[in-house]
Amino acid sequence: MAQDWILTPLGPIFFKSNQHGLVMIGWGKVSKSNSKDPNLEATRNWLVNYFAGETAPLPKFDDKSLTKFQRNVLAYLRDKTTVGDTITYANLASAVGHPNASRAVGSVMAMNPWPILIPCHRVVRRDGIIGNYSGEGGTATKNRLLIHEGNRFNEKGRLAY
Repeated sequence: MAQDWILTPLGPIFFKSNQHGLVMIGWGKVSKSNSKDPNLEATRNWLVNYFAGETAPLPKFDDKSLTKFQRNVLAYLRDKTTVGDTITYANLASAVGHPNASRAVGSVMAMNPWPILIPCHRVVRRDGIIGNYSGEGGTATKNRLLIHEGNRFNEKGRLAY
């Protein structure tokens, strides 16, 4: 498995890849591989561009260990939400054909192996409260990512739609 890390405004972020694609992203440092893995390079490039307010192609993802439901939820987020968008857990559940699966969507967000790249931080509660975030720093990190993408909050700390 190839691996690398970069320093971002959120601190060090590492990423790991195999022959099938990007396996995971997490917070912290890892020993860098001497590999010229194209998915590591694409991930590094995507993260640098994201934090600079630019766009870049996503790497290939190794999603073979995910269930069909998990793949569908994460694919919807990847393909249908853009910078500045938010979607509720309930609306995401409906969008993937399971309108009563809001809690299951929340579980998928909590296990997302590719945070930031597959933007689980854009999934919020229906009342405008941002909800939980399993990445390093929890809801403070989710808040920073949403603000970075241009979202604003009202005086009660809820998303200002």
